Amino acid sequence: MSIGCTYINSSAIIPHMKTIKLTLPYPPTVNHYWGQLGSRKFLGKKGKEFREAVFLCVYSAQQGTLNARLHMEVYLYPPDNRKRDVDNVLKPLLDALEHAGTYENDSQIDKLCITRMDVTKGGMCDVVITEINQESIA
Repeated sequence: MSIGCTYINSSAIIPHMKTIKLTLPYPPTVNHYWGQLGSRKFLGKKGKEFREAVFLCVYSAQQGTLNARLHMEVYLYPPDNRKRDVDNVLKPLLDALEHAGTYENDSQIDKLCITRMDVTKGGMCDVVITEINQESIA
C-alpha cells in the first residue's frame, strides 16, 4: 500500500509534462552495488550488471533526458519472501538511472514514492518518472 503518494496523471494536469515508464530488473542492495578494497570503493560486479541492464532499458525506450523537477514512483517486486528494506535498493536504482541518462542528477527528484509489491519470480522494478512544476508538488 502506498501511503501519502498520489499518481500524477501528467496529461490530466498539464498536457506537455513528460512521463517515462520503465520496467527494470530488481536492484541490488547498496552492499552489493559497491565493492571495497581497503579504503577504495568501486562499482561491484552486481552493480555493473545492474547499471548495464538499466542503461539498455533506458536506451531502448528512447525517451531522452529529463531536465525538470521530478516525481518518481518505484514499484518493487521482490524475487522472494526474504526480509528486505526498500530503502536499501533505492540509491543503486537512482544512480543507475542517472548514469543511463534518464535525468541529469537525482537531486532533481522532489517527490519519491516506493511501494513494495507481491513477490515475482526473478524480481523486477517498475519506475514511473514524471516532470512536475513547483505548483504540483504542494
